Amino acid sequence: MPKLEAKAVQKEVEAGRLRPVYWLYGPERMKSRELLKRIKALALGDGATASFGEENLDGAIAKAIEVVDAARSLSLGGGLRFVVVRDAHQIKDAEVMGALFEPGNEAREKSELPYVCVFLSNDLDGRKKFSKQLVENAAVVPCEEVAEGDREGWIGFLAKRRELVVTPQIISQLRGLDPWSLDIIDSELEKYALCQDEAVLLGSVGEGKGTDAFLEALFSRDLKRGLASLEGFVDSPDQTLPLLGLLAWNVRFLALVISDRENRTRFAKLSPFLAERFMRWSRHWSLADALELQSALAKLDFDAKQTPKTALGLWASLIQRFGK
Repeated sequence: MPKLEAKAVQKEVEAGRLRPVYWLYGPERMKSRELLKRIKALALGDGATASFGEENLDGAIAKAIEVVDAARSLSLGGGLRFVVVRDAHQIKDAEVMGALFEPGNEAREKSELPYVCVFLSNDLDGRKKFSKQLVENAAVVPCEEVAEGDREGWIGFLAKRRELVVTPQIISQLRGLDPWSLDIIDSELEKYALCQDEAVLLGSVGEGKGTDAFLEALFSRDLKRGLASLEGFVDSPDQTLPLLGLLAWNVRFLALVISDRENRTRFAKLSPFLAERFMRWSRHWSLADALELQSALAKLDFDAKQTPKTALGLWASLIQRFGK
């Protein structure tokens, strides 16, 4: 069986048909996540977040025979078994998983399948015997990097999904980003959606505005600079409300960068400029402090909207609490 395009698998799923084994591989993680989400929704039902028939395995830990057993075991509630294996390229003795292959691996109604196994992998090593078996017997779907000529279309798609209108200048900025991935672009659009200001794209905020100076001071834990910037924005709800959203976005990625550093993982997908900025900020924070800041921002948002406390007092308390 030749490798399948993601669109071909998507059409099968939309028609209500599934295959017993999928191998999704490649550097573009968003493509594989979206495809997994569609397959899972059909296998377990729309909106399914958990099921007695679902099992998630880590290829760095699980053995091949455990994957086979997970697929073949009976569901507590009956019905289809749905198994997801992440980092599948790390599974040893992979040939054992050939027991999951069915002749033709054809798409069919889910009622005809005892299980659906989705493997998420970094790559597909064509030199390995098991890789050849996969291509012949499973739905192998490459999730490759987006070609430069297709970037503009993807930017438009991701912007539309967030109900954003993006200018040609924004598209040009995002199209030329290096490195480039759908996760990085979606992250930039998420940030832009918070305050609708082109200056926040790619981290290119100016230093003259009170909100920009406060953001830098807070994450650098610079108490003196943070207090000095307050008068530039605290009396303007048009600035404080978007700033809260922008701070929440930044602290979420700060926590992710710190977690990556402590666990030696690479889940944070950021442009080089932002990666450098978050690494610089992360030297001032522990993961516990970053999570505490997340809670403090949520409380500040509540207090600003639901209590008679003054804006100056609320923002001053925040920088005093976390500044040094």
